[in-house]
Amino acid sequence: MASPISTFKPEYCQVAIDTLKKGKSLAALCCEFNVSRQTLYTWRERHEEFRDAISTGLQYAQVYWEEIGESGIAGQIEKFSATPWIFMMKKRFREDYEEEKKEEKSEATSLLEKLITGEIKVPHD
Repeated sequence: MASPISTFKPEYCQVAIDTLKKGKSLAALCCEFNVSRQTLYTWRERHEEFRDAISTGLQYAQVYWEEIGESGIAGQIEKFSATPWIFMMKKRFREDYEEEKKEEKSEATSLLEKLITGEIKVPHD
């Protein structure tokens, strides 16, 4: 029996785009190919065209979910709940939707720096 890693076929690129375009996840793509996530990652590492297809497909998936959010917010989806939609967007599409934590970190760092440099004095008893 052939290893799943060696069973990659170029036509999987279009399957990846088509599957992800429906808003599906990488887990759904693994199920489509009946392979583990590790095999999918190996294919992505070894086949540039597959890596590009997944990247393109994930962009389509994000647009798919953004359109659902736009429709829901506009009142076009009955019983739409923004809270789970926002949570899902932040988790699935972190690069564009994760709240900035760098600012919080830099504020804490600048406060610490001010304490260290003596710019801020802490009263002693």
